[in-house]
Amino acid sequence: MLVVSSQLLVVSNHQSSVNSQQSTVTNSQFPIPTHNMRICFIGDSFVNGTCDPKCLGWTGRICAAACGQGHDITYYNLGIRGETSADIATRWFSEVFCRLPHYSDGRIVFSFGVNDTHLEKEKNRIEVEKSIENARAILTSAKEIFPVLMVGPPPVIDADRTNRIANLSEQFSQVCSELNVPYLDVWTPLQKSEIWQKELTENDGSHPGAAGYAELAKIVHNWSGWKAWFKNINISEQETVTLFRAVGKKEMELIKESDFMEFPPRLSFQPTFYPVLQKAYAIQIARDWNTKDAASGYFGYVTCFRVAAEFLEKYPVQTVGSSSHQEYWIPAEELVEFNRNIVGKIEIFAEYQP
Repeated sequence: MLVVSSQLLVVSNHQSSVNSQQSTVTNSQFPIPTHNMRICFIGDSFVNGTCDPKCLGWTGRICAAACGQGHDITYYNLGIRGETSADIATRWFSEVFCRLPHYSDGRIVFSFGVNDTHLEKEKNRIEVEKSIENARAILTSAKEIFPVLMVGPPPVIDADRTNRIANLSEQFSQVCSELNVPYLDVWTPLQKSEIWQKELTENDGSHPGAAGYAELAKIVHNWSGWKAWFKNINISEQETVTLFRAVGKKEMELIKESDFMEFPPRLSFQPTFYPVLQKAYAIQIARDWNTKDAASGYFGYVTCFRVAAEFLEKYPVQTVGSSSHQEYWIPAEELVEFNRNIVGKIEIFAEYQP
């Protein structure tokens, strides 16, 4: 039986040129990923960084620090001044949906609550019970989609309001514990922080300046919940190999079911798994083979992923016809171990159909 790579050797340059016009998504729209983590920070003015003259807030600072350690992060500051837990419950999903595509390594950090404690007609703007209900609903839904963290509300100058914030923070902590969502109490350390208190006094009584946000950022940056997101992706570019694979419609559905973490088992008549080294080679297979193959659903997807270089050392690179057609031959029974050595998620690089 001819393998796919062998059949592709007969595709002419002219045919490739013609078929390239069939692409529904051009590959130039999909930069080759390394390991990019996309993080949505959703909350209020403290997430926004209100009153920070450097326009970084705590979210910008912790992401800058992570990038400085070699991590590749795309972060979205989705803090809106004045918003309560009710406002965030209404908008969070639509915010995330358009920024964290299903194939990405998406993460969400929530932080809200201070505005819930603002008094209107001698009552909390959002009653405590409702704040708890909102937080529970938000976190329950969000954790089913992406990894989630929650950073608690910080203290303000007004003593009575600060006590209400402290109580709400304790309630949020209990909710997170029940839902197994990591929670960071920032009220306690910031209430004791001279820098935080000084900057609140010098500003509007609620928001710090640059030094205060730096203080909050330091607390989050050193938090085990935040650190845990990065401890498994510290493999550098030199320690991984970027590979590509063309797949059809059914295989893509199975990859999606795994949350883009693994390739599905081979079928009984498929003794070998063929990831390739060249982007152009994978495009050629997806565009010129899969789109004509009924078993592929007449769809061709180019996937891109990284594999630990040490694992690949035992497999020689196979050249099929020319130096631009190189691939690894992974025995079907070793695919499980291959999947375990994928660093990050499998990403969609391009898509083709007739």
